[in-house]
Amino acid sequence: MAAVTAIAAAVGAIWIRPPFQWQILALVAGLVAILEARGPIMIPIGRARMTFSGTAYASIGAVFVLGPSGALASMLASAAANVWHSRRVSVKTVFNASMAVLTFTAAWAAFHAVLQIAPNEAPVLVSAGAVAGLTSWGVNHLLLGAVMAADQGWQNFNRPAFWRQVYPLALYYLGYGLTGVGVYAAASTELGPAAALVTLAAPVTIVQIATNRWFTEQAARLAEAKSGFNATLISLSKAIDLRDKDTEGHCRRVVEYSLLMGRNLKFSQEELVRLSHGALLHDIGKIGVPDGILMKPGPLTDEEWAVMRTHPRLGFEMVADVRQLERAREIILNHHERFDGKGYPRGLSGENIPLEARVFTIADSFDAMISDRPYRRGMSVAEARAEVRRCSGTQFDPICVAAFDQISDEELWHITEEREHPTEELLSLFD
Repeated sequence: MAAVTAIAAAVGAIWIRPPFQWQILALVAGLVAILEARGPIMIPIGRARMTFSGTAYASIGAVFVLGPSGALASMLASAAANVWHSRRVSVKTVFNASMAVLTFTAAWAAFHAVLQIAPNEAPVLVSAGAVAGLTSWGVNHLLLGAVMAADQGWQNFNRPAFWRQVYPLALYYLGYGLTGVGVYAAASTELGPAAALVTLAAPVTIVQIATNRWFTEQAARLAEAKSGFNATLISLSKAIDLRDKDTEGHCRRVVEYSLLMGRNLKFSQEELVRLSHGALLHDIGKIGVPDGILMKPGPLTDEEWAVMRTHPRLGFEMVADVRQLERAREIILNHHERFDGKGYPRGLSGENIPLEARVFTIADSFDAMISDRPYRRGMSVAEARAEVRRCSGTQFDPICVAAFDQISDEELWHITEEREHPTEELLSLFD
């Protein structure tokens, strides 16, 4: 982050030189400050999130007209607004400001490089805006990816997940560039730069205010629906626990173990939620297992085991009509598969087993090992850890075992000591 800031300072020292159009720069700063005060809108685009803000539209237009000095004015106004809201200057504020200078300066350089081909030709002007928008997208996310890789370590940086997050946003950066073309074209006429910027800022501000209000209302409805859905899943998991008092709190504990491993494996938030849902409902198929088998105090016969082993497929079929559990049901179906192919119900092996199911299998087995049963006492945490390591490569995926080993004994003890959480605390695990 320090390197990015230093590069931005160097670019500013080289490219931002007088004379300046002070009145126009002041207008840019004022417009950006007003737009920044409205706050950005987070729009989900598949796995990614698009930040819609009039600031970006006003900034790229100013940069096309004024050059890097416009980027500096925009950045200073945006940073000042953020400092005003947070009442402090954070590292993030400085980094974002540096990123803005580099991103918009790169867009300006690309725009004018293409424009030199034929300055007065409309197709060239449109192409220049498109190239500039895509350049800003590339520079912004290249720098962001570099910082994330430096922070997490190249080996741990989930490059495919990062790419899935950023590639849908290219279209919106393309839109930024084309909007800037409109400002540049208007400024080149009798309107001049000041009128061109105001003409753009007014409708963008109106759209942003209206859109922000609409998205706030939609986000509130979505959060309420999501909370109700998760609470329903938790209630179902508690109903499963009630059928077997010997495993009270089992669903809650395996969710927490699974989430810790998922974070160590750099799962995305969407993957963590899917893992949580599958972990909560992994044994829902036991509702279809007769009580005489499910609650039998001693070992099961071969015939009884055959019935018991139907519960993954029963659970898979039970949630088949719940669209939100389409991926999570793979955990329900495969949570008794083994890495060496000796599990059930399908005898899958290795990477043919979904990764979330391979993670959950360790959580499920570990909790079973440390839990007391009528016919045996539970293992200690140390003994269960050793057993997980011993089964690496046979019952368990070695990569998932390594993720489990990263969990401290203190974290495991904290989870195992508590029998159950209130619904509100369980819901917080999904945030």
